Amino acid sequence: MRSGTQMLPESGSMLAGALLQVDANVGLARAVVDGLVSGQVWTSESEGSAAHHVMHSYGMSLIWGDGVDRAFDEITAHLREGRYRIRNEWLQIDPRWASLPWEEKLTASGGRSAVSVHRRVNFEFDANLFRASRDRIVVPDGWSVVPADASDFARPGSVVPAEFWDGAEDFLERGGGWRVENDGFRGALAFTSFRFDDELELGIETHPDARGQGLATAAAARMIEDLLAQGVMPVWSCREGNHASVALATKLGFRPVRTLPYYGLTPPM
Repeated sequence: MRSGTQMLPESGSMLAGALLQVDANVGLARAVVDGLVSGQVWTSESEGSAAHHVMHSYGMSLIWGDGVDRAFDEITAHLREGRYRIRNEWLQIDPRWASLPWEEKLTASGGRSAVSVHRRVNFEFDANLFRASRDRIVVPDGWSVVPADASDFARPGSVVPAEFWDGAEDFLERGGGWRVENDGFRGALAFTSFRFDDELELGIETHPDARGQGLATAAAARMIEDLLAQGVMPVWSCREGNHASVALATKLGFRPVRTLPYYGLTPPM
């Protein structure tokens, strides 16, 4: 992704500070800005530090800044051209600018990418709700819950640690996770997709042959217990149409607090 301005070493902390002003879950964007994982940062040529687009290597991205409205045409031209995009992108917008005509601009004819329109739900964790339901979350017979190790980093799947971290050492050092297994078969994994200060977002992956048994719930509940013991706040967000993720979040004590526009963009055709 090109940048309209050269990114100096000290600019990362400035961008991270600006991200704190965004009223949404911006952890994956901050992971890129802080240099914890690979990604790309684009800065508006017309507005400079007042308008940015950051993209995590997983494909999650964010537009934010005080000058997004003024740079709107430049930003949407950059997104529609999409020369930086080598995989599907999932774009979030700073809530301050969610009312701008993004859908109209991104879906207009002449764009080089296919665009889909969604909504993303940010949840807030309620420890009392979690504790009230914890006794009803059990590990199915024959399965056990154990801490994740380095071998879980390379686990196959679409929502897995290798998509969020540059290596197994970083993954384990910054949060790791918990897996549910049965005689060597790994049924589900709850893991850290990002961690900052006292907040950590959970990622969940269940083996296709092990779905519908409550394994993801058991893994996530055990991880949440571990986080609470450390004084760490669990974070959850997902696409509104991902009904399984929404249901799991609710079961684990998360409450939806905001729903924001969310756009899927394919690589240029």
